[in-house]
Amino acid sequence: MPALGETPFQADVALLPVIENAKSQLEKEKVSYFPDSKQKPARREIKLALADFKTGEIQIVRGIEEKGQFSLSDAKIQYQVSWWNGFNSSIDILQPANTGVVALLYALEPKRQKFFGQDALIYTPYSSALLQPELVEAGKVYLMGKIRQAQQELAPVMSRTFPDKPLSVSPAFSDEDYFHLILAEQMDPGRFRSITGEDTKFNDDQASQLMRLAERILVIIGANQEDAYSFTGNYASARGITQFTPSGMSAVWRMYPEAGIPRNFNEATSNHLSAIKAEICLLDYYLAELSTGHPSLMGSGYERYASGASYNGGPKRVQYGLSKFGVEWLNPLLRLKDLDQKEQLSRNERLEHQWLARYRTHETYVYLNKMHALESLQERLELPRNTENPGESVSNATNSSVRE
Repeated sequence: MPALGETPFQADVALLPVIENAKSQLEKEKVSYFPDSKQKPARREIKLALADFKTGEIQIVRGIEEKGQFSLSDAKIQYQVSWWNGFNSSIDILQPANTGVVALLYALEPKRQKFFGQDALIYTPYSSALLQPELVEAGKVYLMGKIRQAQQELAPVMSRTFPDKPLSVSPAFSDEDYFHLILAEQMDPGRFRSITGEDTKFNDDQASQLMRLAERILVIIGANQEDAYSFTGNYASARGITQFTPSGMSAVWRMYPEAGIPRNFNEATSNHLSAIKAEICLLDYYLAELSTGHPSLMGSGYERYASGASYNGGPKRVQYGLSKFGVEWLNPLLRLKDLDQKEQLSRNERLEHQWLARYRTHETYVYLNKMHALESLQERLELPRNTENPGESVSNATNSSVRE
């Protein structure tokens, strides 16, 4: 991933209209993918939309990717590839001054042309130039807006965990919780661990770096809006902004048919509203399953962690932990520290300590640590308030009783 750091310059123009203009210009351009041949290796044509952040002027330049290496055809432009990851690469423009990549047109190979039904993608990849307050705020507003819209559309759908309540007002989750869960899904675990280490409380430098990780995600969302993370997937077939898997979506289709989630997996995960609705449903489904087998979870304040960890890595490990060790392990690093400080451990506490220490780098535990870290940043994140009910979140009123 690209290095964390401050933006090299501040924009003097509103960037959202500049990005929209750049993408409109790229829609008129063409790029090609050239398959591997006896004469040449496979090559991909890419066009970058560069913007002057002082004037808003846009310039379209051509580049080529070959063997994982990228080069621009315009020798007057000095650039640095901070991180190459296809259409989501981080490219810094060194000269001209005050210039950044605001969008690119990326030619697709035949396999992905068939998958996406188009021959190229238009996207705004992250770069340090885009780390501007306007785009961070746009990401917050957009994502919270989609979360609140998803909750409203789920008002007719009853919770399986709380059968007398609709999913729009789950006592276990606030809209901020859903926001943090999405950030945790998209936050690079390796970079997160390199910042936090084994700490449960963060100094100013750690908190600032964690904010940069969160803001990087928000910039991508703010700059791309509906297209953010819509073209991405991972080794487990998780796709989209909520990193949904086919097995998770199958459970939502089966258990919450009235939620109206499209029956096409790619469509359901690419559309942010349907993806977030599906996430809310699946979190409720996992919590209902967990609470049946482990009734002490309910009212403990750990409900969202147990459900979130199940969402991220499946419920098997969460069920094991709850059955063997209760709920406190759902804050893994803090629980380890607490056990370390005890003079004498019971047999079960020794087993818990061994279990947590052995799997401290497992994705389930790292994900839980990300959830706790993001909650500690809530004041710094300054999430937009619900304008329909100023002063509280959509579900804060019922959620508070669970957390106490």
